[in-house]
Amino acid sequence: MEELLKWFEDHREQLIANIPYYILALIGLILLIWLIWYFKSKRRRRHFRFHWHHFTYAIGLRKIMSRHYVGRVHVHENFDPLVDFLPHKHIIFNKETLEEPNLVRKQVLFKLYKIADSLPEGVNLKIYKTFRSRTKMNEAFEAVIKEVMEKNPEIGRHEAMKLAKYKTDDPKGSMGGHETGGAVDVALCDDNGNDHNYGTKFHEYNDFTFTYSSHITKEQKQNRKKLVKLMKRQGFVNFPGEWWHFSYGDRMWAAYKGKRDGGIYGSAETEMGGHYGFTIPVNRTVHETHHHYQM
Repeated sequence: MEELLKWFEDHREQLIANIPYYILALIGLILLIWLIWYFKSKRRRRHFRFHWHHFTYAIGLRKIMSRHYVGRVHVHENFDPLVDFLPHKHIIFNKETLEEPNLVRKQVLFKLYKIADSLPEGVNLKIYKTFRSRTKMNEAFEAVIKEVMEKNPEIGRHEAMKLAKYKTDDPKGSMGGHETGGAVDVALCDDNGNDHNYGTKFHEYNDFTFTYSSHITKEQKQNRKKLVKLMKRQGFVNFPGEWWHFSYGDRMWAAYKGKRDGGIYGSAETEMGGHYGFTIPVNRTVHETHHHYQM
C-alpha cells in the first residue's frame, strides 16, 4: 500500500494532466458499447442504413435514392379517397397519356388546384399522368413480355418476365407512386398546350432527363426550377431522375423527405380473385362540398 501511495505521489502531476484523456477514453468506451448494443438489432441497422443513404443524397454524393431504400419506407395508409378533376382555367389535360377515370388522392387534387390558382394568365399546368390502375399496368407488362419472347424465342416466360421488368413495372411487385394516386406527371405550358422549354419532352429518356442535368441551357434550367418551386410550395417532392414526376404521400415522397415511417399512401388497388379492386374509397362527388376552390 505504501508503495502504491509513493507511486501516486511521484506521478500525481502527470495523472492530473492526463485526466481529460482518461475522460475521453471512457466516453469512447461507453460509445463503443452503446453502438455494439444499438446495431445488434436488425431493425436498427436497416433504419440507420436508410438514413445514411438519404444523408448521402442530401449532400449531393448520389443523384437519386436507390429503389431498394425507397421500398424500405413504411406506409401507414390514411385512406384519403381517390377523386377526379373538375375543369380549371389553368389546368390542361393531356388525354393521350391520361387513364380514365382521371383520379388522384383528395389532398393531391386540392394542392394541384392551389398551384393552378397561383398561375398568371397565359401559363397553365398540364397534367400528363395521374392514377395508374393495376389492370393497365398488367396489360402493359404482358405486352412487353410478349415482345421479349417474340424477339428471343429460345427463352421461356419466366426469363422473359425478368427481362420485362427492366422496361416496365410488374403490377404484382410495383411500388410506384402512380398506383397510389399520390404521384402526378406535370409540366407548365401556354394556352395552346405547348410546354415550356424543358430540354426534353415528357417521358423522353436521355442524359437530359435528370431534373438538375448539367447538359441543358440556362432557360431550360430556369423552367425546371420554376416548376419544382411551384410544386414544392404545396408539399410535393420531385423525383430527380424525371423533371416531370412529383409525389405526395407515397413511398418516394417519404424517402426523399427522409421519413422511413412517413408514407401515408399505399397502393389503391389489390388483387381479388384474379381481378384488381379498389381498397381506397373512390369519391367522385367530393368537389361539391369544397366550393372555396375557384374554377
